[in-house]
Amino acid sequence: MHNSRLTTILPYKLDTTNDLLTSRAGLLAIDQLMDSLSLAERIDQHFPLPNSYRRYKPSEFIKTLILMQHEGSFHLDDIRHIQDDEALRTVLGLNKLPQVTTLGDWLRRMGNQPQIQDAWVKVNKALLQSVLHRCKKLTLDIDATEIVANKTDAEWTYNKNKGFMPMVGHKVN
Repeated sequence: MHNSRLTTILPYKLDTTNDLLTSRAGLLAIDQLMDSLSLAERIDQHFPLPNSYRRYKPSEFIKTLILMQHEGSFHLDDIRHIQDDEALRTVLGLNKLPQVTTLGDWLRRMGNQPQIQDAWVKVNKALLQSVLHRCKKLTLDIDATEIVANKTDAEWTYNKNKGFMPMVGHKVN
């Protein structure tokens, strides 16, 4: 095939780059939404600081979990997808991310504290007030989301995986 014919069929120029690239650009919108809702500040205001993980704020653990969920992660080990994505971490300013064992330890510690339920209620109430404004009627679709985990306290899910099934709510209308 002659070169000039190829350029009329495909008028694109291909080139190489040394710039950082990410396939997870959709997480930028999630991060921006969390920032616009002041989610980190709300979480840090209501959640207790972990005793042995003082270098991480509660919001850093939860933000990591939210990004992982929106990235399509099913295992805590999938945190490596974000850790290995230098372009994404640079754009989002993720200078430090908890390791998988640190994240799992934090989840277990928080799950054993009775005040965590109250912290979630306070954060959710503040978020709903800022998002719903003066909405009079709302329909929520609530469903369990499977998280596969090979932890000692994990149980068998209906999909025959060891893990957890936390409830997640989505606004329908």
